[in-house]
Amino acid sequence: MAAALGAGALPTSAGTAHAAANPYTPEEVCGPGCHVIDSRNLTHLNGDSGGKVYLLYNNSNGYNCAVTIKSVSVGVATKTGVKMIIGNTPYEQNGTFKYYAGPIRGAGAGKCVWTNGYTFKSGGYTSYAVSIPEGHCGG
Repeated sequence: MAAALGAGALPTSAGTAHAAANPYTPEEVCGPGCHVIDSRNLTHLNGDSGGKVYLLYNNSNGYNCAVTIKSVSVGVATKTGVKMIIGNTPYEQNGTFKYYAGPIRGAGAGKCVWTNGYTFKSGGYTSYAVSIPEGHCGG
């Protein structure tokens, strides 16, 4: 039940690695009215950063949005994913993306939300994953 792919998330074939910064922000990806309520760095055991998973909320419509923004292999299509569980309903997007996975959206007002994300580094098997634990519960 994942939302449609965003402009920078169209699946493509892998290319060469770029050291460029990611041009997308979580607010831009999730859309107007969304603001970040939590985020976690995607950090490998060796301390390298792979990006960040974000949980956003839109006060005007009661929807949560989740997105994983890459900081490794930016501009190169690599495995990237984001998952959000609202109450007992999962929303997920996994694939091969250049800049981010998501956005995924769901009605979160009055429910507890859990989110996680991952990225893979181009040319290797190094993954970066993290969870934002359930604890974001609407009133």
